[in-house]
Amino acid sequence: MLHSGERQVAPTLDGIRRDHLARYYWAERLLEPNSRVLDIACGVGYGAHILASAGHRVTAIDRDQEAIDWGRKHFDHPNIVWQCADVGFVGAYQAGAFDAVTCFETIEHLSDPAPLLRMLRAVAPKLLASVPNETFFPFRNYQFHYRHYTEDQFLALLAEAGFFVDVVRHQADAESEVEMTPGRTLIASAFAPPAKPVALSELNAAERRAPAPIERVPEHVVILGLGPSLEAFVDLTKRLGGRSAFCDEVWGINAVADVIQCDRVFHMDDVRIQELRAKAAPDSNIARMLAWLKRHPGPVYTSRAHQDYPGLVEYPLQDVIRSCGFAYFNSTAAYAVAYAVHIGVKKIGLFGFDFTYKDSHKAEKGRACVEFHLGIAKARGIELGFPENTSLMDACAPFEERIYGYDTLDVAMDGGGDEPVTVRLTPKAEERWVTAAQIEARYDHAKHPNRLVAK
Repeated sequence: MLHSGERQVAPTLDGIRRDHLARYYWAERLLEPNSRVLDIACGVGYGAHILASAGHRVTAIDRDQEAIDWGRKHFDHPNIVWQCADVGFVGAYQAGAFDAVTCFETIEHLSDPAPLLRMLRAVAPKLLASVPNETFFPFRNYQFHYRHYTEDQFLALLAEAGFFVDVVRHQADAESEVEMTPGRTLIASAFAPPAKPVALSELNAAERRAPAPIERVPEHVVILGLGPSLEAFVDLTKRLGGRSAFCDEVWGINAVADVIQCDRVFHMDDVRIQELRAKAAPDSNIARMLAWLKRHPGPVYTSRAHQDYPGLVEYPLQDVIRSCGFAYFNSTAAYAVAYAVHIGVKKIGLFGFDFTYKDSHKAEKGRACVEFHLGIAKARGIELGFPENTSLMDACAPFEERIYGYDTLDVAMDGGGDEPVTVRLTPKAEERWVTAAQIEARYDHAKHPNRLVAK
């Protein structure tokens, strides 16, 4: 088996194909420091060596004794424990024995990978897995593979095992890094709450369990806040015949999810602190929100989970920071936008994020931070959408007020989208120039000049 042509075999990392190495380097960056990692079907152990060298404690399992012996000889490390065993041996571990599992180039070798995936879910809350992509690498009766998977099939398989997928990545070819461009290999990061171990004798019962909800990557996400322009979303979806006619998923910030049906909710405030606020004001909106949060099935992304709120899911802060490159989140809305960018949506719409309130100095900050993350989204080619009556991105302001400094010129633009923008500048007649009083009024931030101010 060692030299069958299916395994990567070399005495040093330099002899291992780049795409195989890249998956482990990607995993090493995603894992929390000093993680306990199960590397299932580890082969000769080059991946286990990469993870161990990064400070993780690795249990490397493979059914081929020759591969284990090769690993001990060429890729051994003080942080690696080697184990020659079939994948079913995973069922012998206690629940939560590991922090994460790496399962690369394994699933396609199993006629029915579902039992293994359920066992992996029982022993670790995080899974990093890969499969050949049927769309770009069609199955052709390969000797050691049972099948390849489309992205939908792969995500459905993980969902049936109880995993929520939070990251989907790809490798275009045999020399590729882990990236966004679709290609021959599908890679996913998934998570699940700790569960009781699934013994081999219980697999039939486990297979009858209802599939867990899946976190597919939607193309078009709409994020809702409670500002005045939320009404534009309600009106639009009523006319279209429903929210699903407009977008793939609706995400809600805080209490809006008890007003409009949302696929995901973001409530980044720690409920422990919110409970203190509710105790101080039992009749407040915070107290009422906590009541329905306890009943909400989730996912509700937050800073810290709590056993009394079963729908809460801890926000993947490290992954999102690494993805967007900045640790800057001063509101829940910003977290939601950053998460959409992180998972790779193609279009983001925002309604109800007007940041225009009566006595706004007393309200939550956030407009600049939300617009900052929208800038990251736009730079990555994500399409943005706003209602015309929102102050976010100054969408409700006249066009000339969004192009600062051109008060003596008319500015017109052609193109946009897939076409390059052409700007045309035409001098204004002097009687059309703004007055000194109008200029001074623009600098007066004591009041909001648009029609969105809540009464």
